Amino acid sequence: MTHPVHHSKKYEEIKNLKLLAAILIDLIGMVSYILPGASELLDAIWAPMSAILVFILFNRKLSWASFTFLEELLPFTDVVPSATIAWYFHYQKIDKKNGHH
Repeated sequence: MTHPVHHSKKYEEIKNLKLLAAILIDLIGMVSYILPGASELLDAIWAPMSAILVFILFNRKLSWASFTFLEELLPFTDVVPSATIAWYFHYQKIDKKNGHH
């Protein structure tokens, strides 16, 4: 996916919307902690869904999708904000490449 002129208003809007989406993905993944007994089932359902969303959001990067999938599937890792981490590194790379910090 090509990005609009970096640091234009449209670019910043897309960047912020993707951040909100990433945070929402991570929050949904943490829901299993508040539903004891159903956490393994919820994680098994959410892991592939969150991986697909991250894959689509961040330029079809299999590495970030795999990271998110494993983070959601493995026990005691739901607190790791994997989608938000993917967002951070995705945009850090773009901004650094274009001379913005």
